[in-house]
Amino acid sequence: MPRKQKKRGLDDPTQPIRDAIIEGQFLPNERLVEEDLAPRFHVSRSALRMAFARLEQEGLVTRQPNRGVRVRLVSGREAIEIMQARSMLESLSARHAAIKITDAQLAELRALLRELREHIDSGDMIAYAQNNQRLHDRIVSIGDHATAAKLLLGLSAQSVISQFRPFLEPGRPEDLWREHEALVEALASRDPERVERLMRAHLDQATEVIHTRVQRIESGAAQAAKLSGHAALARY
Repeated sequence: MPRKQKKRGLDDPTQPIRDAIIEGQFLPNERLVEEDLAPRFHVSRSALRMAFARLEQEGLVTRQPNRGVRVRLVSGREAIEIMQARSMLESLSARHAAIKITDAQLAELRALLRELREHIDSGDMIAYAQNNQRLHDRIVSIGDHATAAKLLLGLSAQSVISQFRPFLEPGRPEDLWREHEALVEALASRDPERVERLMRAHLDQATEVIHTRVQRIESGAAQAAKLSGHAALARY
């Protein structure tokens, strides 16, 4: 009788865990338990620990002694400050990219733009968010401003995007598409001032959208607390 083949596990669960965080399957501040995730992703605990280390570098999770790994929780104020700093640093990187970009790199950015368009048309906003990050990361890479890139990595802005999801605002994906298209065309013109200005405007607008979402969340929390207080008083 032939032996039943064992289901092959993932060599690296980083991407599926990253996807689950961005999709909201794991909530901010939720503990990620190795005993639960190992069978879910068909991996060993050592593979999970390596994935957690990568995700911590990206700012998507936090690890604390004796408290395990949790999905990073970003406060509203911290989210705004991170995005403001990101705007300044990425604008600088984009300016340098306009000076250094090659035709091959420009073709790569246009290919990413086409993928973003496809994700919008198909309604796959999770894939859109991931490719959007790839586009921004590639521009920073092309700019090759080592200090700005290092500071951006430390900001871990991806945690803000995954928690507050500005790309889900009605009409925002189409706005983002137009902003990205204008940015890539400005890079094609090798105009540093225009590229820097467009990147700053693009990220400042993203910051405003996140600010609106933060206010909405905080307003809802305050209203819930008020109603809870009224209900408590009614019991006496």
